[in-house]
Amino acid sequence: MTAPLVLTGPRELSAGGTLKVIDNDTGEQKSAAGLWHLRSDRNGIDVVLTLSSERYVAAVLNAETAGDEAPESLRAMAIVARTYALNGPHYSAQPAHLPADLCDSTGCQAMRLGEVSAAIDDAVRDTAGETVWFQGRRAEVFFSEHCGGMTEDASTVWPRLHGATYLRRHPDPYCLRRGTAAWHTEVSSAEFSSIASAQGWQLPEPLVAAKVVQRSGSSRALQAEFSDAHSHSTWLMASALRLGIDRTLGWNRIRSDQYELALRGGILVFDGHGYGHGVGLCQTGAAEMASEHKSTKEILGFYFPGTAVRIGLDDQGWRITHTPSFTVRSTQIESAAQLEELEGIWREAMQRFSPHGKLSPEITIAPSTELFRQLTSLPGWVLASTQGTRLVLQPASVLNKGGSIRKVMLHEMLHLLVESEATYHAPLWFREGMVEELSDEALSSASSMPHEAIDNALRSAASWSESERAHRAAGARVHMLAERYGMSTLRGWLRSGLPSGVA
Repeated sequence: MTAPLVLTGPRELSAGGTLKVIDNDTGEQKSAAGLWHLRSDRNGIDVVLTLSSERYVAAVLNAETAGDEAPESLRAMAIVARTYALNGPHYSAQPAHLPADLCDSTGCQAMRLGEVSAAIDDAVRDTAGETVWFQGRRAEVFFSEHCGGMTEDASTVWPRLHGATYLRRHPDPYCLRRGTAAWHTEVSSAEFSSIASAQGWQLPEPLVAAKVVQRSGSSRALQAEFSDAHSHSTWLMASALRLGIDRTLGWNRIRSDQYELALRGGILVFDGHGYGHGVGLCQTGAAEMASEHKSTKEILGFYFPGTAVRIGLDDQGWRITHTPSFTVRSTQIESAAQLEELEGIWREAMQRFSPHGKLSPEITIAPSTELFRQLTSLPGWVLASTQGTRLVLQPASVLNKGGSIRKVMLHEMLHLLVESEATYHAPLWFREGMVEELSDEALSSASSMPHEAIDNALRSAASWSESERAHRAAGARVHMLAERYGMSTLRGWLRSGLPSGVA
């Protein structure tokens, strides 16, 4: 269902589908399809949404990247976002809140649900399942907007990551080619006094000086000193200073810990550069590397040296093979014999249904049923899926259990050819029935299943048997039409739709 949902008073709700959640106080709205768990009390509403990892990655890129980025940097961000999410949980709800693995703020990864650009959709699909690995396990990965020319040691920000050699600081010349990301901010004495009081900082009064007294190896501030006229001073952690000011005056007021600090005329003055903590991938640098024609793996190798991009322990991520007729995406290199077999099936499909123009299919062989489900949003009992010129297959081991791989491939390639000519005028049952007839799978026996019921089952069958029944019913109807009118006439109906009364 798609409808506004309003919770008043203590209440808990679990639901599946598309929901819109509205905060009556702020007007903020959240709308998405998935499994929802909501609980309201006097303090507000807790909302936990469960969705697939690939949809989550798309939502992160929708919030954290620019829509006009180069494909290589978008793909690098997709791999980083997926790695971070699958390495969780990163968010531990307090007892008063619903449990969740991730939050939707910058404390984890920001995300924006809803429609995504074609570029983001391609980046997520092209890297589906790929994550960053280091010595037999997924790596801890992070990113920031602009590292200011030097990435930061992860252990400086998170001491538990002291042994992460791939997260050590190093110079980044790429981001500096797009500027230093300089920033300036001022905090009045009244504002700072109020913040200090709220945070419980015991500062000398009146302040006459402020400066950074300790820095990390990347020159980021670690400790700041505040002094009065009698040389009484207090040291504050730079991270606490930044968070205290940002929470009160607005996030990103202090954009990073790369700054010079001074007190001028009673005003606290920060002059800095860089945006974010600087650990891991620098988004600005990655975008520049992509503009300089660096590959996705080269970008990730620069920011996470010594790591590898994989889907599982024993592969090297997606491998792309091009043939004269199509492209194959798999986690292994297909043999010449396998590619020739696919070429032969494609030639046979085109003999049965000759296309009007050149088509170049992309065949993706999923390494697991779970990744097939992620790529297609279909249940695990479905063997293959075709959308446009993209064909996604279950692993060969699953296809072998389901019958002949050749039979599945021929069916899907015929599907691709039929759909290349079909318009919205042709009902789903007719298009599916055409494929059944062309692949010699249609039965001559009549079906009593109504057209609407066939369409509904083809779109969202609850089981393999229900789907098979719908396909057989569609094939039987088209077989009868083909015997009466001929396949040439039926092919014309793919564009124009069935004449009134024919069905």
